[in-house]
Amino acid sequence: MNKEQKSFHGSRRKEFSRLIGRDSIALIFGSTHRNKSYDGDYKFKQYKNFYYLTGFEEANSALMLAPGGIKLKSEKNDITANEILFVQKKDQMMETWNGKRVGYQNVKNELGIENARENKDLSFYLNSKFLSRFRKLYVNLGEMLKLSGDMETIITPFLNMLNITAPHVEIIDASYLLGTMRFVKTPFEIKKIKNAADVSTSAYYETLNSIYPGMNEFNVQSVLEFYYRFHGGDDIAYHPIVAAGENACILHYQNNDQHLENGDLLLIDSASEYNYYCSDITRTFPVNGKFTDEQKLIYEIVLKANKECIKKIRPGVKFSYINQLSEKVLADGLFDAGILKDKKNIKKYSLHGVGHHIGLDTHDAVPSAKTGVSDFDTLKEGNVITIEPGLYFTKNMKEIPLKLRGTGVRIEDDILVTRNGCLNLTEDMIKEVTEIEDAMKENDSDL
Repeated sequence: MNKEQKSFHGSRRKEFSRLIGRDSIALIFGSTHRNKSYDGDYKFKQYKNFYYLTGFEEANSALMLAPGGIKLKSEKNDITANEILFVQKKDQMMETWNGKRVGYQNVKNELGIENARENKDLSFYLNSKFLSRFRKLYVNLGEMLKLSGDMETIITPFLNMLNITAPHVEIIDASYLLGTMRFVKTPFEIKKIKNAADVSTSAYYETLNSIYPGMNEFNVQSVLEFYYRFHGGDDIAYHPIVAAGENACILHYQNNDQHLENGDLLLIDSASEYNYYCSDITRTFPVNGKFTDEQKLIYEIVLKANKECIKKIRPGVKFSYINQLSEKVLADGLFDAGILKDKKNIKKYSLHGVGHHIGLDTHDAVPSAKTGVSDFDTLKEGNVITIEPGLYFTKNMKEIPLKLRGTGVRIEDDILVTRNGCLNLTEDMIKEVTEIEDAMKENDSDL
């Protein structure tokens, strides 16, 4: 891990420790392997909040933060520790099969975390006598309950004695507090999201020239995902939506197994992940490279909503206002075109909100509303959000002109809120009708 990354994760531990206070202790668990079938596991992925605080990607780990300090036995003398990372022990046989382990002796040098122990030592701290020294215990409860293998064995006695511990120490899920930290991105995080967006944009351009009538949705998906990795992406940010024709009206369509028909639109909602940070892009293309007049009409209405919303983004603006603006532009466009008779019915065709926060998670795990005195609806410098208006007309909507039925259009960009406005992190990916048609002219339908 380089110096910049160590500094970032160290700053996150310091800030979280400040927020919980000196009379609290936090225990944040990393992910464990999840069995898929027989002796095969799903691909390992670290829990995002644990990664946020550590940058550590090994399984069977846990981070303890004690702002007020706890005493640790050392080979030379006792020390007071504020942070301890519990990791797997070095094991030559297991490392031969599954890859190298850092080992607790190397944690400080590799990760910048001051103290480390083997994960089996965690049992010493998971008892009522130790925990009752503190007023509050912060735990990522949802993740803790999904632990398996050795870590499940370690925490089971703790879970069994929670009813004894609870009267002595307040037990709090850490996820909300970590979400408030993740709400505003640091420059380090913004750079990672921008890298993910650039990888995604490059892959879209490579894929754009591969689209033609008769190919399958999964062919498009495979080209995209090849180029994500080719251009440096680590993973897909989410399961891709590659939806031709009416499939685009299924918002989280996942089958990606139908053929692309001449004259249909193809909606692609897919993006790369880079160093655990996500991008999120949607574009809608004509399969044969040319929009029909009806498709162009709907596309231009959605594009106007996308662009008008982006223009309004700046610190102090409410996300809920941007959502209302999107619905207004969509409703006005359909009304002026004679398609929508009552603007109040726009939700029947727009279906979803205008966007969401993005970061370590595609739909980032941050608070996003105004509740009581907490206002996470108002945008702040450093927020990264998506703007993704859409219109969807299924084939059974008899009130919609026949040539528009079975049409879905969505256009999505990733937007950084800056000091005086915003920056479109995905602006390099074309979305104007003429740009798309020009770029698709070179498609070779004989491929």
